Amino acid sequence: MSYILGSTTLSNPKKFTREFIETGAENLLMEGKTTRRIQNRKERFILEFQNLSAAQVSSLLSEYELDAVRSFQVTETNLTIGPTDVLIDIQDREYPPTGTFYRENLVLVLTEVF
Repeated sequence: MSYILGSTTLSNPKKFTREFIETGAENLLMEGKTTRRIQNRKERFILEFQNLSAAQVSSLLSEYELDAVRSFQVTETNLTIGPTDVLIDIQDREYPPTGTFYRENLVLVLTEVF
């Protein structure tokens, strides 16, 4: 049961969302009816993490700073995503006051590459 991004095993996110993005569509007009045929579609994965340690944030940032296509896969009991090439983006970073330990909340956005 794991989330793997490049060479880094991620902790389980608090929230995991999948979106589909249309990259190509064709509008057809036949017999007075308009239809839309989707030609290309790619996925976007949004992972929300809470209370990450400094080491966990560092490993995520090392993957992000490579600025290259990375492989992403998920193996959970109720979810399996095979190796998918993605681009990494960090959407939000928060630093909640949690006492003496360094903790960070982070939103990671992974967009599929064709």
